[in-house]
Amino acid sequence: MNRLWVRFSLTFSLIALLGPFILATIGFLTVQTGVLRLFIRSELTAPGNLTDQLADHYREHGTWEGVTSLIASYDRSLPADLALVFVDEAQQLIYGAQEVSEDRSTEQLIAIVVDGRARGYLNLIQRSTADSLFARPGRPLGLNQVSNALLVFAGITAVLGLSGGLIAGRTLVTPLAQLADTARRLGKRDFSARAVVKGSTELREVAHAFNEMAHDLAQAETLRRNLVADVAHELRTPLSVLQANLQALVDGVYPLEKHEVEKLLHQTELLNRLVNELRELSQAEAHQLPLQRETVDLNALVEAAVETFHSTATNRGVRLESQIPTETLTVYGDQGRLQQVLNNLIQNAITHTPSGGFIRVMLSRDAQRLMITVQDSGEGIPAAHLPHVFDRFYRVDRSRSRETGGTGLGLAIARAIVELHDGEISVDSAGQPGRGATFTISLPRLTPEK
Repeated sequence: MNRLWVRFSLTFSLIALLGPFILATIGFLTVQTGVLRLFIRSELTAPGNLTDQLADHYREHGTWEGVTSLIASYDRSLPADLALVFVDEAQQLIYGAQEVSEDRSTEQLIAIVVDGRARGYLNLIQRSTADSLFARPGRPLGLNQVSNALLVFAGITAVLGLSGGLIAGRTLVTPLAQLADTARRLGKRDFSARAVVKGSTELREVAHAFNEMAHDLAQAETLRRNLVADVAHELRTPLSVLQANLQALVDGVYPLEKHEVEKLLHQTELLNRLVNELRELSQAEAHQLPLQRETVDLNALVEAAVETFHSTATNRGVRLESQIPTETLTVYGDQGRLQQVLNNLIQNAITHTPSGGFIRVMLSRDAQRLMITVQDSGEGIPAAHLPHVFDRFYRVDRSRSRETGGTGLGLAIARAIVELHDGEISVDSAGQPGRGATFTISLPRLTPEK
């Protein structure tokens, strides 16, 4: 009974059952008196029936004496709620109960005409007792047929309603049952499970939303597995180096000297940096990275970053320059985090730009957004690598070690920080040496939070 399809089926069936019977009842109650009187009056006035017999009685006797037995024989055959009343031409009661005869003023009288003159009036009136809705002996055949037709109609409609309720209930519930089965499969970590998209518009929307959720869960699971694998891989190398060097020191292969200890210290620093960046990335992607929001002058931000890396770029033979508009462009955000993103982009540009090249940091705006662009003339990024540049631990040049190529988390952190500022970061590259790559940070003109 707690099944949804059972509830729907019972509800539809109840409506289907009650509807026709209520309709039949109301219809019959509305028309039964008029229809009944129509049939009886038709029978009374038919040739050779009561009206003709009353006229013959008056012609034969010249009076209405002895006519009550004739009228009574017809009256007894009428339904219990109807009665005959007969009066003479002076409206004097000849047959019928006084209490039921008083209502004749509103009834249409049947005149008994003898030799062109009305000698009496027959009246068919309703008693106060209620009648049954169903056909019974004494009711005219035509009225019985109407009752039977209404009952047949109600029965057929009830059967159709019951069948329709069952079909509608099952049709509605089947997609929900399939959806529940798909959810159970997802709960068992079968991320290939998808709901069947069918049914009404609402059910199709639910199925689409469920499939989108399943797709997101599958992607999240893939990212989780990749992250675990990547973290294990990235930690394995420095840990292996530490273990090998320590074992060599213990075994006396290496002397316990300062430069050997410095190597071990360097590996621990790499591990510490990797762990810190992983923590920072996880906080940023979970939108839990604390931000100290304030009004940030992007002109000053770009100038400071260029000044910070100017000597580094000069030592590598790279020309580092900036293009800043005269108007001051500001956003509402965390200055330190935005500086971190810009510094990462400039550092990467210096790393990948050979001597004689240039790096240009530009600040611009359009009607809605502010853009910081870092353009270099370095080795570029092949088209196949562009979609993965901001992925964790991704390195375009696999030959670069973590000591020369970083941890592979810098751009992933940069993207997460920019997204926390409701911004976007993108990369474009021709993939050819000398034409370099262009990274663009797009930030909305944010207003201070109230």
